[in-house]
Amino acid sequence: MISRITGKLTRVSDSSALVENGGIYYEVLVPSALAERMKKNGKIGGDVSFETIYYIEAGDKKSSHYPKMVGFTDPIDKEFFSLFIQVPGLGVKKALKCLILPINEIATAIETKEAGTLVRLPGVGGRLAEKIIAELHGKTAKFALSKTSEPLSKEATAKPTTPLQQEAVEVLLQLQYNQKEAEEMVRSALKENTKVSRVEDLISHVFRSEIKPQT
Repeated sequence: MISRITGKLTRVSDSSALVENGGIYYEVLVPSALAERMKKNGKIGGDVSFETIYYIEAGDKKSSHYPKMVGFTDPIDKEFFSLFIQVPGLGVKKALKCLILPINEIATAIETKEAGTLVRLPGVGGRLAEKIIAELHGKTAKFALSKTSEPLSKEATAKPTTPLQQEAVEVLLQLQYNQKEAEEMVRSALKENTKVSRVEDLISHVFRSEIKPQT
């Protein structure tokens, strides 16, 4: 099991980081707000350490399973997340999206049984909020005392409405555009080319739209 990884941070997307260690590149899922802060703080190209949780993600077929890692720069964040995902119904990806409040606020809501705060988290309804409280009440007081004031994830913007748009945005995210930039580029290209039906053609239109005339 991989519990920590240190190396050169070579790339950061909206939801993952790529770390090079000894010529081997490791993809680490990271909370979206943490990823954004690493990009803004100029961490790309420098050394980084992630406290990691290694897990197996099931694919579409029962025989397909994929090893993955989720990482945090603070061991306290990792410890809280390890506890949080023990709640039935909170998988890793869903739990990452829930971190739009600082962990001390989430922990305080659990310890004070404030389900109303927990239902503000993406994908958490009343029933799941009560389950989180039932499973974790009495176990999170330590994290409620944390002085951390920044959330680890940011609230997701509205997703593109069609599979074609979604796929095109994913391509642009891989090219290091952020979510907002990618969505706007795709929308602009579609306004001018409403009959596009293939992602390759849509990306070509985005490319042509971005080229500035030479003077």
